[in-house]
Amino acid sequence: MSQQFFKRKRHDSTSSTENYDHLHVSSDLKKNLTEIKNILGKSIDVKIVEFLEMPVPFGICYIEGLINKQQLELSIIEPIKRSQTDLNSLKPNELIHQTEISAMISPCPHFDLIITPVLKGNVIIFVDGMNEAYSIPLETWETRGVEEPEAQTMVRGPREGFIETLQTNTTLLRRRISNPTLRFMPFEVGKITKTTILVSYLESQVDQDVLQEVISRVSNLNTDKIFESGMLEELIDENGYSPFPTFQSTERPDVAAAALSEGNVVIMFEGTPFVLITPTTFISFFQAAEDYYHHFDLSSFIRVIRVIAFMISLALPAAYIAVTTFHQELIPTNLLVSLAAQREGVPFPAFVEALVMETIFEILREAGIRMPRPIGSAVSIVGAIVIGESAVAAGLVSPAIVIVVSLTAISSFVSPYYGFSGAARLLRFVLMILAATTGIFGMIFFMIGLLIHLCSLTSMGRPYFTPLAPFQSGKQKDSLLRLPLWWTQTKLHRKWVKKS
Repeated sequence: MSQQFFKRKRHDSTSSTENYDHLHVSSDLKKNLTEIKNILGKSIDVKIVEFLEMPVPFGICYIEGLINKQQLELSIIEPIKRSQTDLNSLKPNELIHQTEISAMISPCPHFDLIITPVLKGNVIIFVDGMNEAYSIPLETWETRGVEEPEAQTMVRGPREGFIETLQTNTTLLRRRISNPTLRFMPFEVGKITKTTILVSYLESQVDQDVLQEVISRVSNLNTDKIFESGMLEELIDENGYSPFPTFQSTERPDVAAAALSEGNVVIMFEGTPFVLITPTTFISFFQAAEDYYHHFDLSSFIRVIRVIAFMISLALPAAYIAVTTFHQELIPTNLLVSLAAQREGVPFPAFVEALVMETIFEILREAGIRMPRPIGSAVSIVGAIVIGESAVAAGLVSPAIVIVVSLTAISSFVSPYYGFSGAARLLRFVLMILAATTGIFGMIFFMIGLLIHLCSLTSMGRPYFTPLAPFQSGKQKDSLLRLPLWWTQTKLHRKWVKKS
C-alpha cells in the first residue's frame, strides 16, 4: 500500500495544536514564567514556583501528579540552592552546569521543546539571564502492578501480563529476550494527545519490508487523538471494511516475545496493556500460547476443537434454519418427526425463532460485560436460563432452537482472541438471512465468497491465509496441528536429540 492511502479523508484532522517553535526563551525570567503561564493556562495541577530571592533567580514548572516531588526537592531544588550558597559570584550560565543535579538535563531554546516534555512529566527550569530553559525528566505516577492477564487466561504458563506503562512493558520483554538486537523505536501520534507508541522488533529476525511498512504507516498517521491500540489498529489497517482482524492483540508478554523471535513486529502503546502483533494470519487466531506448554498431541486436538467451534458459531443457526425451512429431506425421519412435534403451536418460522434468540443472547452477553463483575456473570447465565425456559413454556420458540443457540454461544467463547470471535458473531446474522431466503445453496455461495475474501486479505502486505493459501509445506508443522517441537527445531538440536 502506498503512503497516500494513509492520508485519505477518513484520517484527516479537524483541529490541531498550536505550534510554539516561533517562541524563543528569553533571558528575562519573569517574561518566561509569564509566557509559560499563558500557554498552560490556569489549571490546578500546573505548578510554577519562583525563587526570586536567590543570588541567581530561577523558576521551575511542572505538572503535579506526573513527577516525583520528593526527588524534585532533593535532586534539583536543594542542589541549586546549595550551589548558590557554596559558590561565590556564580554566573547564570554556571548555575546549572556547576550544580550536581542527579538527572539528565536537556537544554530547550524554544518553547516547542518545553511544552511536550512538561506535559509528559518533565521539570522545566528557567534561569534569569539565560536564553534557554532546561528540561529534566522526573516522570512518575501511580500505576497498577504486573498482574495475571484477564482477557487471555490459561491453565499452564506465565502469570505476568502487560500493564498501561510502556517502561514496565519493555522490561517484561527484555526479561524474556536477552538479545542485543531487540529494538524499540518511538513514535508520537495524535496532535492533541501526543501518545507515545513503540515499534518493537528483533533486528536479526525481522522482515525488513514489513518493518518499513509499519514505520511508514505509523509515521504518516494524521489524527488528533488516539487512546488505545484498537484505534491505532483501525487507522493503519489496509483492510478497512473486513470484519476479520489483521492485527493480533495480546496482553501476554510471552506471546509478544514469541512473535518477536519469529520475525514479527510488535506495536506497544502508552496507556493500554494490549499490544499489536503484525503481520498475522488467519490460522494464528486458533493458536494460543498454552499450546506450546502442553504436549503436542493434546495441543493439536485443542486446535481442531477451536476450528470446529468457530464453524459452529458461524454456521449452526443458519444450517438449522435452512434444513428446517427448505431441506427437510436431509433430516432423518425420526428426528424430523420430533422437530415437527416441538414446533407444533409455535407461531413463528425458524428464522424468526433463531433471530430473536440470538439477539436476546447478544443483549445478555453485553449486559454481563457492562454490569459490575460480581453480578455480571450471574445475570447473563441466569437470564439466559430463565428466558429460554420461559420462551419454550410460553410456546414462542421450540426447545431445539434453544439448544442450537446455546451451543452456538458456547462455541463463540472458545476462540483465544476476543476480536476474532466478533467476526463470527457479525457474519452469523448475514448467514442466517441467506439461509432463510436461499437455503443451503445461499450458504454454500456465502462460504465460497468468504473463502475468496480471506485469501484476498493481507496483513502488512503478507497473505492473510498463509500457509494454506499460498500453500507453504514447510510451515504446516505449526498451523492447524502442532507437531512435536523437535520437528521444528534447528538441525543441530535434532542431531543432539537423536544422539541422546
